[in-house]
Amino acid sequence: MYTSILINSKKPNLFRQLLSYRPRAANDSRENFLTESFAYVLAMDPRFARHIMQAFVGDLFAIKSVLSLRTQISLSDGEGRGFPDLMALVELEGGGRAQVWVENKWGSAADGKQLLRYLKKLERHEPDVPKHLVLLTPRHTDAGVCPAQKFATKISHLSWSKIHEVVRAHSAHTMTHDFETFLNEAQQLVVQPITLANAREYRRLLMNEEDWRVTHLREHLFDLCERVCDALPENVLTTDKKAVLNWGRAGISLFDSRVTLGVLHDPTDHATAYLNPERPLDLILRVEGPYKGRKKECVAVRAQLLPIVKALVTAGFACDQGQWRSNGNTLLLAHDRGGFPFDLSADDQVQRVLDSFTRMLAILNRPRHVELLSRVDAYP
Repeated sequence: MYTSILINSKKPNLFRQLLSYRPRAANDSRENFLTESFAYVLAMDPRFARHIMQAFVGDLFAIKSVLSLRTQISLSDGEGRGFPDLMALVELEGGGRAQVWVENKWGSAADGKQLLRYLKKLERHEPDVPKHLVLLTPRHTDAGVCPAQKFATKISHLSWSKIHEVVRAHSAHTMTHDFETFLNEAQQLVVQPITLANAREYRRLLMNEEDWRVTHLREHLFDLCERVCDALPENVLTTDKKAVLNWGRAGISLFDSRVTLGVLHDPTDHATAYLNPERPLDLILRVEGPYKGRKKECVAVRAQLLPIVKALVTAGFACDQGQWRSNGNTLLLAHDRGGFPFDLSADDQVQRVLDSFTRMLAILNRPRHVELLSRVDAYP
């Protein structure tokens, strides 16, 4: 029979922990709220806490149990104070103890200088105790923020999507199941992996005119595209980038909405066809404009964009799927022949889609191609 883990030397009490971070005007307390909630779940479900700590440290330590938790710890030295969000004192397999420190982010950006300050302070804090510092954020790309300098205290990054995977695999306590529900619903915190079964069920319901909303596929694709949008390279085409969910796709709108990089979940509006109907999601590039009812002008602009089409075909994209030319607003449509990356983790799916969209964007961003795209009429 497991007993709860102490937080700040006291029995866990969620209401007491959250009171200091109640909503206030001009104060975004989400990260502290999340930290305290997470600590409470760890305290109430020690088996789960051990799996989480093992995920944090990887192969660095073999963790037997979590002994205690502390939140908002002050690390003070001659260079000022620092306040990492969470510290777990853990017992190691084979004896001994170690500290796992966590800096949690939700809405705010990861800060490499802050992490460097923490590493320097941890070098001087109880130097005989092995330590590991974890940056925990929504974005897997934040791993690049971790300082490369060598310290006795190791540092690593983990995404909240990875934490969600551990929650699903090892939750035992009712509170942990509730925390999983919270992660599912929290905005811009967790990206859900898109499975082939989910995509097929969505397609079946859509074709049968049944309630496809139960699959939540569109919302999950939008979350994925928001994450990709954050990491998309910046150039003249992406200054106004934004995630969109319309016209049978979730995607990223660019260049005054002339360009969309997207995940196609319903080919009807685009008058196109899946590369493989058995795998009903495609990664696409669409160039569009207000040319419906202006057939002569539409045909002329399509002809002007042929150098871009040729470059996309040379790079391996399919530019002749379905009957997309019957859509009067579509000037160019390309499908990534690699298809959607099912059967990967959520973070890996984000990275694969990001890689595909980056390849598309690199082709469009060639000076001659940007000039051609600038001739396309933008929507009013």
